[in-house]
Amino acid sequence: MKKLISLFLLSASLLSAQEVRPKTEEPAPEKKVFQYQVDLENLTAEMREDYYMKLFKAQTFFNQKRIFETLAQIDEIHKIYDKDPSSLNIKGACYVEFRNFDKARDCFNKALEAHPENPNVLFNLAEIAFVTHQWQEAHDELSKLLKEQANPTMNELIRFKILLCKIKLGALEEAQNLTDGTSFLDDSPLYYYANAAMEYSKDKPTKAEKWLSRGSTVFTDQRQVAPWQDTLIEFGYIKSFYGGDLEVE
Repeated sequence: MKKLISLFLLSASLLSAQEVRPKTEEPAPEKKVFQYQVDLENLTAEMREDYYMKLFKAQTFFNQKRIFETLAQIDEIHKIYDKDPSSLNIKGACYVEFRNFDKARDCFNKALEAHPENPNVLFNLAEIAFVTHQWQEAHDELSKLLKEQANPTMNELIRFKILLCKIKLGALEEAQNLTDGTSFLDDSPLYYYANAAMEYSKDKPTKAEKWLSRGSTVFTDQRQVAPWQDTLIEFGYIKSFYGGDLEVE
C-alpha cells in the first residue's frame, strides 16, 4: 500500500510541475454481463439472499477443509440455481481434494461455459495438470495465466508453482532465477517457500525446513500459508493425508 501511495504522490508532483491540458474523456468500456448474473438477479429477493448465504457457508466449509459438508451445501445451492461459476468452481475444487479429476474438470468446464476466461477457474484447471504431474502442461498454462492474472497474491502463488514445474522439467537455472527475484520484503511467503523448494531439489531437507521455519515466524496466519503448504504436499515434498482417488456422489 505504501508503494502505491508513493507512486500516486510522485505522479501528482510531476503533474503539478507541468502545464495541465484538458483531455477528452473517453467513455468507460462496458462491463460484460453474463447470463448467470442476469438469472441470479431475477431470483426473488428471498431466494437471492438464501442463495448467497448458502454460498458463503459453502466457501467457509471449504476453507476449513470440511469437504463433505461443502458438497452437501453445494447441493442445497444448486436446488436454487446451478449455473453460477462460483458454486461450480467450489464443487470442482472439492473433487480435486478427493482426486476425482474427471468430475472436477466437468465442474470447471461448466463454470467456463457460464463465465469464459474466468481466471479462478482457469487456475483450477491448471492446478489439475499440476497435481497429476503433467509438468509441461501445468507450466505452460500457469505461465499464460500469470500474464493475465490481476490479483498480486494469486500471482505470487502461480510463480511458485511455475518454479516447481521448472524443477521437475530440469530447468534448475530458470527456477533459481525465479528464486533470485524474491525478497524477504515481499508481501507473500514466496521468498521462503521458493528457497525451501530449491534446497529440497538439492536433497538438502534440513536447509529447506529452516527456510520454512523462518517463513512461519514471519507469516503467522495459517490461512495465508495454507495454499503454499498444500502446493508442497501436491509436489511431493510433504506427505498428503489423502491416498488414491475417491468416488464421491
